[in-house]
Amino acid sequence: MRQKLKQKWSDLRLAGKMALVYLLLLFAALVAALAALQVSFSIYDGQLYEKSLQELDFFRQRVNDSLRSVENFSYELATSVEIQSQLAEMKAIPAGTAAYSYQLYRLRSLLTTEIHTHPIVKNVRYTDGQKSAITVGEAVGEVGGAAWEALLREMHAARGAYVTHDPAGDYPYQLSGRDILKFSDSSLDYLGSCVITCDVRGMIDAEISALSAADPALCVYNRAGTVLYERGLPEDTLPALAGVQGFRVVHMRGQRYFLCWITDAGRGWTYVNLFPYGEIYGKSVAVRYAMVAVFAGIFALSALLMRRVAQGITSPLQHFTEAMQVVETGDFQKALAILPTHTAKDETGQLIQEFRLMLEQIDTLIHENYEKQLLLQETRYKMLQAQINPHFLNNLLNSVAWLIKAGRNDDAARIVVELGQLLRAALSKEPYTTAAQEAALVQSYIAIQKLRYKNRAEFQLKTEGDLERWQVPRMILQPLAENAILHGVDNSLTPCVVSVTVREEADCLYMSVEDTGPGMDGERLKAVRSFTAAPKGHGIGLKNISERLATAFPGYEMTIDSAPGAGTSVVLRIPKRKAGESLV
Repeated sequence: MRQKLKQKWSDLRLAGKMALVYLLLLFAALVAALAALQVSFSIYDGQLYEKSLQELDFFRQRVNDSLRSVENFSYELATSVEIQSQLAEMKAIPAGTAAYSYQLYRLRSLLTTEIHTHPIVKNVRYTDGQKSAITVGEAVGEVGGAAWEALLREMHAARGAYVTHDPAGDYPYQLSGRDILKFSDSSLDYLGSCVITCDVRGMIDAEISALSAADPALCVYNRAGTVLYERGLPEDTLPALAGVQGFRVVHMRGQRYFLCWITDAGRGWTYVNLFPYGEIYGKSVAVRYAMVAVFAGIFALSALLMRRVAQGITSPLQHFTEAMQVVETGDFQKALAILPTHTAKDETGQLIQEFRLMLEQIDTLIHENYEKQLLLQETRYKMLQAQINPHFLNNLLNSVAWLIKAGRNDDAARIVVELGQLLRAALSKEPYTTAAQEAALVQSYIAIQKLRYKNRAEFQLKTEGDLERWQVPRMILQPLAENAILHGVDNSLTPCVVSVTVREEADCLYMSVEDTGPGMDGERLKAVRSFTAAPKGHGIGLKNISERLATAFPGYEMTIDSAPGAGTSVVLRIPKRKAGESLV
């Protein structure tokens, strides 16, 4: 795996390597920045959580202050000199008398005056347990008899200490109070009991503005689990809370909430504050997402910028590499076209300019040398072609002279006529002709030889394919036919057949000349194939044809086969070239 990755890195383009290294470094920097940002936000969130908890504790203290004010109010009532004196007088007066009723009126007035100073106190009830019981303040319903009796018993047992009962499910008010004991003469005689009804819900509603949330959800419950106050909770059941205080993020009804709680150690009340997470911490979360988006944008823009920069640096090198690959094919002009014409003055630009100058010089030298080679090749080809025409004309004129000497004047006359038509085609200045015209030239030559040899020879010409489309060197079949006559017909004691075939094949032109003459032995055939055999006559036929084909048609094939008594065949396979196409 490591080796594969190393190989991929080695094969990666320079621009890709530069961009990848930069992006990796940038990614590492962004990850480090995001990690630092996350740590800072975590610290910030922790401080916000602590702040929320402190705020709830402050709210708890304010509620406790209000409750303590009720306790102080009960103490003030129990220790008031006027109330103590009033209750002492009432105790000495028989119940049901006018004097007793008057003292009750005065007690009610005193209690009414005191209750107006404490808005969370709904009413104050006084009872001496025997003679009388009065209620001052708002009527909020009566507590059940059993609960009332239990409260009085607890107050009697406390001997003047403050006693409180939390609101119950059927009575949503806090009951608290104490026995009033006579302290003027230190006798601590029982003068009666004072029970204060306190509106806990109203008190908490009055203090709830201390919380920073616009519409906080709040719940207060005691040790027994009785809910003393509840407002705005999304669900009736709160999650289990452990510990004296704490905070956590909870999910309720598909929404995240921040929940913090604190338990009052003295009263045993637990205060739970609940609000949507986004209400206070939404901005923090939004800032986090915004920072992540900014970092992602920076990464993307940096990646694009680095890609542009890397391409700007490596683009000249890429053109340079492409040009070198094209140079391997030998196309210098295409390589020069790939190279940028205007480059910077840095090391890359100087390298490209030097390479361009080198290519231009090499291209100039190649063209000069190529033109010289073409000139030499064309000159050599024309010299070879110039050998053919006199040789061909000489042979035909010898045939005419031979017929005249033999007294065959009519045949000589017809040969002269055919010769005129033949020379117009054979003596053209163009070095190339079509395969069809070459076959026609051989046809005229055969017509002349038929007049000369009569029954001593039989001539055949076969053509096949679209021979007008393809070009060949002029005068390559006629010398082969002439050799067949010279070495086959002239040396045969029986009639000899000379067959000439010209046909188009898939990838070449097939030309062959065969005779049924005496043939050659192996040693003679080897010499003929290597063009080292002693020539008969002018001796320029096979070697001249081979040299001309080698000059104009590289890749051609010449096959010479012969055996004693089996005749001789010469086969040419010439690469296809369309008529009119430049060959040299």
